[in-house]
Parts: sequence; C-alpha cells; structure tokens
Amino acid sequence: MQTATYSPEDNKLRLYVGRVPRDEYLLLKAQGWTSTPKQDCDFVATWTVSRRDTCLKYADIIEDEDMGPEDRAADRAERFGEYRDKRTDEATGHADRFDAGPHVHGFQSQARANRAASRHDRIGTRATDAWGKAEYWQRRTAGVISHALHVSSPGVRMGRIKTIEAELRKERAEIEKRLKIFRVWEKIRAIEDPEKQTKMALAFTGASCQWSEYQHPLGPTAFSRDGESSLYSLLSGVTLKGEEDIQPRPKHTITGKEACDLFFSDHSEPQMDNEWTLHMELRLAYENQMIEAQGGRAASLDIEVGGFIGGKQIHKVNKSVKTGRVVSVHIRVPKVSGWTYQVENVPGTDYALMQYATERLPQNAYRPPTEADKAALAALVKQKKDATPKKATIPLVNPTDEDAERLQTMLNNRVQDEILRKRSNIGFTPQEVCRITQAVYSANSKGSYARAETRYLYHNGELSERESNMYSSAAEERRKARGPAVAQVRVTYGATYMAMRVIVLTDKPQKPFPGEVWESYTPPTQAELIHA
Repeated sequence: MQTATYSPEDNKLRLYVGRVPRDEYLLLKAQGWTSTPKQDCDFVATWTVSRRDTCLKYADIIEDEDMGPEDRAADRAERFGEYRDKRTDEATGHADRFDAGPHVHGFQSQARANRAASRHDRIGTRATDAWGKAEYWQRRTAGVISHALHVSSPGVRMGRIKTIEAELRKERAEIEKRLKIFRVWEKIRAIEDPEKQTKMALAFTGASCQWSEYQHPLGPTAFSRDGESSLYSLLSGVTLKGEEDIQPRPKHTITGKEACDLFFSDHSEPQMDNEWTLHMELRLAYENQMIEAQGGRAASLDIEVGGFIGGKQIHKVNKSVKTGRVVSVHIRVPKVSGWTYQVENVPGTDYALMQYATERLPQNAYRPPTEADKAALAALVKQKKDATPKKATIPLVNPTDEDAERLQTMLNNRVQDEILRKRSNIGFTPQEVCRITQAVYSANSKGSYARAETRYLYHNGELSERESNMYSSAAEERRKARGPAVAQVRVTYGATYMAMRVIVLTDKPQKPFPGEVWESYTPPTQAELIHA
C-alpha cells in the first residue's frame, strides 16, 4: 500500500511506495526527492507545493508522520551503533590474526619470506583501518543524538520561528507587488481611447520590468523567429531578427488592447492567501505551540524598562519594526575601559549599558519591575541627566529680507572669488534669495537627497559644509578657525560653481541674525581657556 506522510517538526514529506520503475525514480530525483533505502521510508523531501501534489498522486491523503525526529535519530543512532560494532569485531579479528602470526619470517626462499611479511603487514593495516572506521561511526552516533537535541531546543525553535516569519512577510510582499501590477492592467483595460490605451500600456511595461514571454498574435514570423518576447518589446515593435540587412520588414506592434488580452490570458487576480502562506501560517502555529509547551520564550513577554534580565536592570527596550516584539534590551553593567562589543559607557556615571538579545531567552530570565525598581531607575536617570553638560541651543532664524540679501551677497562673492582664484573660464551667475512657504520647504527638505536643508551659520557669514562621515584634516582646521556656530539658516542647493540660496519663509515671522554673524572670529587666548 502506497502512503505519504508529513512531519511539521522537520518540514519533510515522506513517501512509502516501495521500489518504483526507473523512469519514476528519475522523475522523483529531478523533483528533489532523496532515496532513503536505509530508513523506514523510501523517499523524503522538504515540503513544496509541487512535491505535495506528487504525494497526492501516490496516496489519496497525506497522513501525519508517526516517527518524530527524536525517534528517527534514535533509530539512526542504533543503526550507526551496529556499524560501529561490526567494524570493531573486524578490527579485533584482524588484530588477533596479526598477533598470531610469526614476528620473523624465515624461509629458505627469500620471495616466500617477503610475501609472508607483506601479508602479515596487510593484516595489521586492515586492523588499524577497521579501528578508524569504528571510531568514525562512534562519532556519527554521538553527532546524530546531539543534533536531534539541538534542533528541538527552545532557542533553536525560536530561530526557526523568526525564519518562517521572514519568509511569510517576503511572500506577502511579493503578492502585494503582483496585485498592484494586476490593478494597473485593469485600469489600462478600462481605457476606451485606443491610442491612449496603447500609450499607457507601453509606458507601464517599460517602467515595471515585466519580463514574461508572450506569443505575438500574428504568429512567430510577425516579431521574431520564436515569436516570444516581453510585452514591452511587442508594444514597441522590432524588425525580424537576422533579416534587417537582407530585406526590410514593417514593424508588427501590438495595440494596448492586445497587450491586455495577452496579460489577462496568463494572469489571474492574486490572492493574499495562497498555498504557501497557508502552509507557513500552519508551521508558525505548530512551532509557537511547541515552544509554549517547552516553557515559552521571553519574546512573548511585554518587557518593561526597569525590569531585570539575569539580575541586571533594563534601561532601554528595543522592539522590532516588523513583528513588534522586544528583540533586545540595554542593561546596566560596570564601566569598561576601551572599546567593548555592544557596550558603551554612560557619560557622567560609573556604569555602562550593554545591548543584550532577548528573543531566545526563557521566560523565567525576565523579572518584571516593582514600584521600588522603577523609582530607583528614575533617580538614576535624573542623576545622569544632571551630570550631563548642557548644550547651548543654536537658534534657527528666518532672516529679514535685508539680512537675507546681505548674506546672499556674501555667499555669491565667495563663489566668484573662488572661480577667479582657479582662473576658470566658467561663467558666474549670482544667486537670489529664495522666498517660499513653510509647506514648500517641508516638501523639499525630506529624505537623503533633499534639495533644501538647515545649515549652521558662523562668524563672517560662513556656512557649514554638508554632513559627512569622512574625516578631513583640512575641514577640521576650518572648523577650528571659524569658531562656534551662532545661528542656523535654511538654504537650498544651486548648480555647480553657484552659491547656496538663502531661504526666507514668507508665512513665518522674520527676525535679524545675531550680530556675531557679521563679525570676524577671534580665537580665545590660552589664559581665557584656562579661566573658562
């Protein structure tokens, strides 16, 4: 009787079909099935939709696997033990034969003596080789048992849960992407104007990178010898491959309606729940239920600031953006000297904070905080805040029209002087003050490649450079020479060899820059630094 089983513990399908014909065997191997003649099943493979369908061809229903990974590991360890005993017996027999042989081979014929000595040495070599094989199977037996205990441990199970969750998120993201493409094609199909429909289909296929191959409606010779290409190529039109120089041919492009017909003949509306997502959800339910039966994990707890992990108080909690679970915490540890991995000293205190992963910890590793614990932590945070030196606030100024024009003139003059100093033949165009509203500035100041941003303003109307992680000794010297920042100002970027444009918000109150902006910077003397 042919049967098929599935084990959620190792996500494996198993076939019990006995010996199969050669062609079926090769087909199963091509699908990813592994023959297991030494085990109780005949073929085994990791679950996929196609392999599940293969199981249903051999059996009407896929049953639960009776033998779990622990039982299978024990059975395997017993088989390896038999191999070890067999090799041990062989090694003992060869060793006895070696000891029973003469130590000196004296014959009247030298050739016979040499053959006897060689035969005696081979017996010793076989004994040594058999001992090595026995030790090998001993290690394999220990490895099988150790692996079975490892994969069933709660920490490793929690790792599998994280992997399945990531795969499920990836699958759902792919479904959403396909669904958006499907919705756009529905909108293109609804366009009544043929010219506009073709234009929209061509623009969308060119921008969305849809590489599926389709057959041209007029046949293979209408587009290429095989007649298959992407919708973008069919919409844009290309002459017959290989015949451009022999005989000119007209372009056989398809219309937007024909492109829609080709797309919908090959695609149906994607569903958010399919066979893969359902399978992964069931696996997650199984793994979560098993991990709860083993005592649970700290990942399922609502860890609070002020609680304790392993006797260390929690000062900060870090949650995953994807799952919302607490993935790590910062706990208080003694102060360290020098750089230490994931440990950072807290300025003004005698302790450091260490980032500690929590998802794979058992539930009893965490102790919720009491009111006294929260009060003690609040006092510690207040002490740290009081010990932290106060930073001087640098005001963000929306300048008056007069100050904005004055600063813009200084920026233009600097760029013009730089062009003249380099003796460049590039023409100089002075920039003007940019007057916009707060809403326009906010829309253009977001993201890493924003066109507008705030810059620090120093003495003598100097602007700070754009922030960079690269260290430059020249930039460090310039920072020391220009002194501390006195204000902040909104600016926008000009073209190459053009000055920055000062921004004035027309719907916000304006005020003049501090007087230090127009003054030259004088570094403090040594005596002033000592007194400070």
